[in-house]
Parts: sequence; C-alpha cells; structure tokens
Amino acid sequence: MDLAALYNLYVNDLFTYGCYLGFEREIVKDAIHDVFVKVTVDEGLLRHISHIKFYLFRSLKNRLIDLHKYQKDEIALEKVDPSVDMPFNIHIDVESLLIEKEDQMQVKNAIEQMLTSLTDRQREIIYLRYIQEYDYNQIAELLHISVHGCRKLVSTAIHSLREKFGFLITFLTLMS
Repeated sequence: MDLAALYNLYVNDLFTYGCYLGFEREIVKDAIHDVFVKVTVDEGLLRHISHIKFYLFRSLKNRLIDLHKYQKDEIALEKVDPSVDMPFNIHIDVESLLIEKEDQMQVKNAIEQMLTSLTDRQREIIYLRYIQEYDYNQIAELLHISVHGCRKLVSTAIHSLREKFGFLITFLTLMS
C-alpha cells in the first residue's frame, strides 16, 4: 500500500484518537504529519511492521507525549508519564441512519453518561478495545501495562457499567 493510501485510510482515526487524548486539534494534526514524515523518510520502516494501524496509533501517542514535554516550558502542565492516566474523552456521534433522531439523542446521552462514569484510563481502554478493536496485547503495549492488567481494566470498566447502568446496557444491546 502506498503512503498516500495509508494516510487516507488512517488519518481520521488517528485524529480522533489524538483529540480524545485531550490534545488540541492543531497539535494532533502536526503530530500526525510528523509520524507520516518519519515513515516517508525511513522507507523500509513499514515493511517490518505487522500491524500498521497499531504502529501508527502508538507512534502518534508517543509523538504527542514528546510534543507535550517540549511545550511544558511554555505551558505550565504536569509532567507527562506514559504509565500515568491521561485525559481521554469520547463524544459519541450515532448516525441517524441507524435510529430516528429522537432515539439517537437518547442513546447518545445514555452512552456519554455511562462513559463519563468511568475513569479516563477506563474510557481509553474501552475505546481501544471496542471501537478500534485492538487485542489485549496491543492495548497493553500502547498503555504500558501488562496484558493481565489490561484484561482486568476492561473487566472492571464493564463491571462498573453493568452495576451502574445494567438496564441501559440491555436497552442499547437491543437497539443495535
């Protein structure tokens, strides 16, 4: 696959992920371009990578962390450590083709309410597991935790959602 096709295939997912991590839109765009410049300069880099999408996500997150560290002198923010939770906010947009407008708003509000009840780390892991469909090994590597810790965090998040919103989860499952 050529670089332009690869960029077009993943740029929207990368941008969304960067914004969900709490970075400004322009910084995310710059970081995405930095990742693709790196790939362009080192032409053989992608030949040795089995999961390109995962590599791009990990590279983007690392680049954003690097940019954040460089800017900490200009902006008084706490030190970024990959093992520490970073803000992760999801705003779900359910397409109107799936359900009518009135139901759409009810589902969107219910999902956002459920997700806001989770910790930042739990929201991020749910996003990576169920939206981006990464396996536990990939998520563990991306978040710098063990595979066991990853499974436990997903389980804890789902258990928390079931305890607080069991009736809504059943409703949303029936709607899909």
